[in-house]
Amino acid sequence: MTFLRTYLFSVIIIGLIGLADAMLTYMKIAPPLYVKIVPLLLFLFFFFNIFSIAIFRRHNLERIVYILPIYYIITYIIFLSLGLYLIIRGTIPDWLSLALIGMQVVSSLFELSFSLYLLRKSGFSPSQ
Repeated sequence: MTFLRTYLFSVIIIGLIGLADAMLTYMKIAPPLYVKIVPLLLFLFFFFNIFSIAIFRRHNLERIVYILPIYYIITYIIFLSLGLYLIIRGTIPDWLSLALIGMQVVSSLFELSFSLYLLRKSGFSPSQ
């Protein structure tokens, strides 16, 4: 499955971007081009995950490969909703910023480790 390998390598790249984003946010560094590109990249990756689920279903792959795309879709919707709520509310508690950075680091490490695990796992056969 070339597509699965491509998907997993893209997850690794997104995970590394997430770690870099967490570090830059913690150090309060926001390069202007970076601030515009990363949200767009994550928005496109949201739709790529929906597409990936369809491809995985078409090839009837094991259920374990669905974990990452479903995880990305759910977390994207949750964090988008949280962001919109905080924007509408107009106030962001000081502690929340540090908590979100911590969650982003943990999330990125999960994405990296799980995608590396799936890359090492040999032979994704169709499920029965």
